[in-house]
Amino acid sequence: MQKLTRSILVVALCLCALPVTRTVARDAAPQAPEPEYKLGPQDQVRVKVYEWRPSRDEVYEWTAFKADYVVSGSGSLSLPLLGDVPANGKTTTELQRDLGERLRDRMGLVASPDVTVEIVHFRPFYVVGAVEKPGEYPYRPDLNVLEAYALAGGRPRTSPARLQREAIAARGDLHSYALESQSLRARMVRLQAELADAATLKWPAELEGRLVTPELNRVLNQEKLVFDMRREAYRTQVTALRQLEAFLQKEATSLEKQLEVHQTEVASVRTELQIVQDLFKKGLTPATRKLTLERNMAQVDGDRLRLETNLMRARQEGSKTKVALAELLAKRNTELSAELQKSQSRLDELSSRMETSASLLHESEVLAPQALVAEEGQEAQPVFTIVRRSGGKSSEQVVSQDQAVQPGDTIIVEQPRKYPRPRVSGDLTDSSPTASADVSLPDRR
Repeated sequence: MQKLTRSILVVALCLCALPVTRTVARDAAPQAPEPEYKLGPQDQVRVKVYEWRPSRDEVYEWTAFKADYVVSGSGSLSLPLLGDVPANGKTTTELQRDLGERLRDRMGLVASPDVTVEIVHFRPFYVVGAVEKPGEYPYRPDLNVLEAYALAGGRPRTSPARLQREAIAARGDLHSYALESQSLRARMVRLQAELADAATLKWPAELEGRLVTPELNRVLNQEKLVFDMRREAYRTQVTALRQLEAFLQKEATSLEKQLEVHQTEVASVRTELQIVQDLFKKGLTPATRKLTLERNMAQVDGDRLRLETNLMRARQEGSKTKVALAELLAKRNTELSAELQKSQSRLDELSSRMETSASLLHESEVLAPQALVAEEGQEAQPVFTIVRRSGGKSSEQVVSQDQAVQPGDTIIVEQPRKYPRPRVSGDLTDSSPTASADVSLPDRR
């Protein structure tokens, strides 16, 4: 009886174990492996090459290949000994096999060396659209769309504190631009006064009326100080050159008069010498007197040559002084005109920036708060679209937040709205008559 009971228990246990065995076998069924990653442009890989050398009983590493390489835009790797090797669209396993065969053929080896290719940095992916921080991001394995959305900052946030900070920044920019604009206007008035060679600096009414501003008052005082210093320096240079010109003119006039007097002296000495020479021919005067007069004549001619040389030098220096005076005036006018033109260009640029800052200030203080209040609770879940390039073609597909991201993907985030966007005009917010319709319209921003 006991044997029968034991046999029944064994059979029952075996029957109970059969379904369990079947279930375990079903759960343990192998799943299809994920496709291996294929390389593309901007991927960075590390290549190592090893070779077994039986004669030395050692594993030899080819140090020439021990480096990191980036797949170029054309899809190739530039490697030592091999040159450009196609890598685009290949897995690391395929690239390893290809490199080994190429090295075997290139080096004349019996067997292919062992090549390992490791991905160091994946090519980046991109997030655009309705996100806080759109742009380029580094890829990491097993990344999905929701994680990429989180990396980009999620939905754009427009908080009252942020609007207040933007308004404060816009006001600060407006103040800085206004002060710089007024400073440039004061500088242009000073430059125009210098060009006109004015004796004093007079401010226009638009600047005189704002002298109560401490910053502008300080700027005007600085410009007046610069005007006085530059005018004094210019006047000093002009006065010195004109005095030198007058002195050289007087020197030239004096030398001209000296030459006239000297010409009379030369004529007298020459007449006396002619008389003495006639007397010497007749034997009526000694030779010493004749020689003395000839020396005097030579000395007088030398003095005349020196006077003529000094006169030419004085006239030449006078001409140089006139040229230097003209160059000083031309250089000053050129520099003032260039500085005036530069100031005008900067003033035009500031005018454009002030208009932009004023528009941003209006948006931060008026339009954005109204739109923020109107849009509360109006936004639905974001819509994700992946643009993927494969085989030289781009494909676009709407995906879920769990979709895996691949390197090089571009994720477009659209923020649908439950209701149409209200129209914001001035200080009023008007809703469309169809605002109650429950529709979802993508608003790609």
